[in-house]
Amino acid sequence: MIVGNGLLAKVFSHIYADRPDVTIFAAGVSNSTETEPAAFERERKLLLERLEGSCPKFVYFGSCAVGNPQETLTPYLAHKAAMESLVLRSGKGVVLRLPQVVGRSDNVHTLTNFLFHHIISGEHFTVWSRAERNLIDVEDIVSIASFVIDRQWDTHKVVPVAALKSTPMPMIVRTFEEVLGMKANFAMVDKGVPFPIDTSITENISHRMKIDLGEGYLERILRKYYQVAT
Repeated sequence: MIVGNGLLAKVFSHIYADRPDVTIFAAGVSNSTETEPAAFERERKLLLERLEGSCPKFVYFGSCAVGNPQETLTPYLAHKAAMESLVLRSGKGVVLRLPQVVGRSDNVHTLTNFLFHHIISGEHFTVWSRAERNLIDVEDIVSIASFVIDRQWDTHKVVPVAALKSTPMPMIVRTFEEVLGMKANFAMVDKGVPFPIDTSITENISHRMKIDLGEGYLERILRKYYQVAT
């Protein structure tokens, strides 16, 4: 069963839409800058409603930022942490913590869509020089998640699914410039914090599945989803 209709819901649907034993909860607040309490309450109510169902396996997508003690506790992160707790307390849920998801989406709030549109339009933007972000292909999320659901359900209950290393924001912008063959119009600001993620579980699974999340991964996924659009 799939709950939601966004990017994650669509890519998981071809495997789990007709699986009565698995619920993929891919609905709710997707904008990390959201501050409206009503938006968070809608997700909470929907989550509780779905958790009350009879499905034995429930998958919730959390945020890797929840596990970063250096991140500012925004309303969005506080909400995600609370939802993760509800899922784990249910006794039938697994939390897959995600970083920045890369895929074909019209969501203007994703980091890569923001950078892409600003670079090709020449619109000015700022880059936090000390900030890091971790980008992962949505198709790799599906592969790793499926492994957890079908083979390691009773082993891991919170799994950060991410590339093996986070990347400084200036490097992400430079890689985008190389992929697009264009210079970005941006100013550097001395702000931001590192983004450490414990990827040991993901590294083990990706190695077993022969998914390369290491060196050169960022450039590969940016070329996959953005180079053809230029």
